Formats: sequence, structure tokens, C-alpha cells
Amino acid sequence: MVEIRYRQSPQDAELFAQTLLALPVESWWEDWMRHADRLLDDPEMVNIVHQVLLKRRPQSRTRGRLSTPAEVVLRLMVLKHIRNWS
Repeated sequence: MVEIRYRQSPQDAELFAQTLLALPVESWWEDWMRHADRLLDDPEMVNIVHQVLLKRRPQSRTRGRLSTPAEVVLRLMVLKHIRNWS
């Protein structure tokens, strides 16, 4: 099954807030990341990736384990390109 985004339980979000958000997250971001984040927030772009993912296998919409969400796939593709990862 293909999802647009990961779903988080309230407990997951609370645990995340208590641990990782205590760190200075702003210092992790590079300038290009802020610009890319604004561009990648476009719902139309995420929807295009979602539609392509749905076409990978005939029954990927309804069967099997959950795949990586379209939003994450899009962001990973950008990282792969920027970092020159194979």
C-alpha cells in the first residue's frame, strides 16, 4: 500500500518532542535545505510522485506492507542528487 505521509501516533510525537527537539535542530539545516523544503512542500509535486508510486505494481494500492510515503521518496531523491549518492 502506498501512503502520502507516515502516520504518527500521539505517543510517537510526544517521545520525539521530548528527545530530539531538545537538540538545536536549526543548526542541522544547510541553506539549500531550507529552500528545497519550501519547494518540496508543494502538494501537487508530492501527488505526482504518489501517482507514480501507485503504478509500480498492479496491486500496490491495496496489498502488501506500507511503502515509503511519496513525500519521503521525493525528499530522498533530492538528497541523493545533491549529495551525489549512487
